[in-house]
Amino acid sequence: MIDRRNFLAMAATVPAIPVLAAGAPAMPATEVDTDTLSKSISLIVRKPGLSRAQFNARWLGEHGPGARDVPGLRGFVLGEPVADPGRRPGAPLPPMLDGITESWQPPGIDRAAQARENPKVRDWLAAAPTYIGAINLYATREHVFVPPQRGGLKVMTLISRKPGTTHEDFVRHVLDVHGPLSREVPGLRGYVLSEIVRRPQMPAIPPVPGIGEIDIIGTSWLSPDPGDLTPDSPARRAWLADGAANFGSFLRYAMIEHAFIAPPN
Repeated sequence: MIDRRNFLAMAATVPAIPVLAAGAPAMPATEVDTDTLSKSISLIVRKPGLSRAQFNARWLGEHGPGARDVPGLRGFVLGEPVADPGRRPGAPLPPMLDGITESWQPPGIDRAAQARENPKVRDWLAAAPTYIGAINLYATREHVFVPPQRGGLKVMTLISRKPGTTHEDFVRHVLDVHGPLSREVPGLRGYVLSEIVRRPQMPAIPPVPGIGEIDIIGTSWLSPDPGDLTPDSPARRAWLADGAANFGSFLRYAMIEHAFIAPPN
């Protein structure tokens, strides 16, 4: 059973659950060295019995504004899933998500200690189990290959290796070969790889159904103009061919970004 005490106790071992308010102006990014920040990614499904509108009212209307009072956050972005314009006709849909969140913070922050000392942080954390029905948490190290040009849709890809390839070898190839290839692609509006360093668990909230082992997470950005596509080029074909040759499977989500605290990149 999920209760306030159990959830606050778990806050000591998992990253803070990042959410933000739709329509609220983003706070400016703090001047920090992004190499010193840890990045958390959360995949979220709403609690059974809640409509999408009810979930968003809690997540965006209540919990989002409360994030302004949480010390230590250096970036706070929510992705609102939408139809993927790049999905091929007839392709299977990925498991349903109601939100994808990203947060950046310096390592070593004790969120449970903050909750004991700060009633606003305590209430912010304790409210999450009342509207979150399933969650996957990933503590990651961010690698920025092409700095994002935000404003259009963001596409996040959950990438898994091929059978017979070790996790270490696959991640090494993606970071040493696939990522650098993206720098040569004309018109690419951003490419970031998030290397998974830890998979925190929340015993009181189950994992998202249908999402298996993920080796690395890729993020790219689309232009606000649907007609402004990344042009075909030898570099783009080489980049895509490397993915086709080395990726085992992937789940792809398109989303609208809502920045509550502007991200550091």
